[in-house]
Amino acid sequence: MIRVKSRQKTEFGDFQTPSELADAVCHRLQTDGLRPASVVEPTCGQGFFLEAAAHRFPQARQLIGREWNADYVAAASLRLDHAHERLDLAQADFFQENWPRIIASLPGPVLVLGNPPWVTNSQLGSLGSGNLPVKSNFQNDRGIAAKTGKANFDISQWMITHLLESLAERGGTLAMLCKTAVARKVLLHAWKSALPLGKCSIREIDARRHFGAAVDACLLTCEVKPGVASQSCPVFPSLDASQPTTTLGLHEGNLLASRVLFDRYQHLLAAKPGRRWRSGIKHDCRDVMQFRREGRSLVNGLGEVVELEPDYLFPMLPAGAIFRGETKRNDQLVLVPQTHTGEDTGKIESTAPRTWAYLQKHAARLAARKSSIYRGRPPFSIFGIGEYSFAKWKVAISALHKSLAFRVVGPQEGRPTMLDDTTYFLSFRTRKEATAAANRLNSEEVRAFYEAWIFWDAKRPITSEILQRLA
Repeated sequence: MIRVKSRQKTEFGDFQTPSELADAVCHRLQTDGLRPASVVEPTCGQGFFLEAAAHRFPQARQLIGREWNADYVAAASLRLDHAHERLDLAQADFFQENWPRIIASLPGPVLVLGNPPWVTNSQLGSLGSGNLPVKSNFQNDRGIAAKTGKANFDISQWMITHLLESLAERGGTLAMLCKTAVARKVLLHAWKSALPLGKCSIREIDARRHFGAAVDACLLTCEVKPGVASQSCPVFPSLDASQPTTTLGLHEGNLLASRVLFDRYQHLLAAKPGRRWRSGIKHDCRDVMQFRREGRSLVNGLGEVVELEPDYLFPMLPAGAIFRGETKRNDQLVLVPQTHTGEDTGKIESTAPRTWAYLQKHAARLAARKSSIYRGRPPFSIFGIGEYSFAKWKVAISALHKSLAFRVVGPQEGRPTMLDDTTYFLSFRTRKEATAAANRLNSEEVRAFYEAWIFWDAKRPITSEILQRLA
């Protein structure tokens, strides 16, 4: 995430574009043959982009800038005094402006240029900010996706999408600096919505150098041409690179990290669902639910030495151990109070009284877990639990690490090994079945197939949806 130093920077995603970068972007667009008659910057800040555009596009008859911050509007006005005869600069709220009407009124070709806020709606909500679009489920997330945070989105994603939609009838070019993950989400939404996109490109930039931000960022450029429906986007390693490193694409509503690899290995696509990939146990209370062996004692995350019945204790492997291939016996255990989601936990009182007393002692900690998925559930509930969890043999992969390393996980002391919720796995009855599956998954062909779908810069690059696509 971006490191921010003030509420102003947090609330408004206030990362002013350095003049050097603004000029480099405009030079890139100029080199690509763009000759706009109108340049629009919807969040122009102190005017660095408009200044670069005035220099690089002397043929542009209108330079339109809108900005919420009145001090920035004043600074931009001074900076662009030399271009005042073609400048239309005003203080305005992006979310209140009628962008389709503004864009439709301009002489073409139109270039919509800028650097919208780098902040998410949940960050703004935590600040009580009003700097938000009208609430709508524009990503079409449902159910648990919204509850677990999947419905969170970057404000720039909403803004860029709205600007593309505003260009749909008029046509023009959009060029925006944004997080790389945002650029991909914008493209996916646009392609799935059948917006008339022509040539698009993503060009990586050094956000740490230009903004002091520890995030992958890029210049997203989209040509909007009514009647056109391209669904590919080359990704370049820099603004001046001549050859892309990969080309994004779309297949049945899913974003492709590499069209080339997909075209080569799409014969591996699952024709129908086979074994189902599962995630490990989710309990959100490590200090209480996980233990380490110290000699013959068990110690929880609070440093308490505890004595529990073995009935609900199972060996545990975290994602890091899976990644490193440390799948043999270790010193970690986890308390598993249910055999399936929603199971009544009250029976523990009679079957394992020491375990029940321990859970009661820490009931407040467990009740204070923040995720809404625990609401209305039996006390001490967990998720990611089912018959599959108790299979003696599994093939597992870490979802957090940037490696396609599939590991065979077996039982420890006759007990099935549990995995955490940052791990995905398949269940098997025998070691032979698990070993055969792992060998296939670790093959060069299967790795290349998965590479076609995986974005390694994502927070969780490997997902169950991607894993499930293999036949």
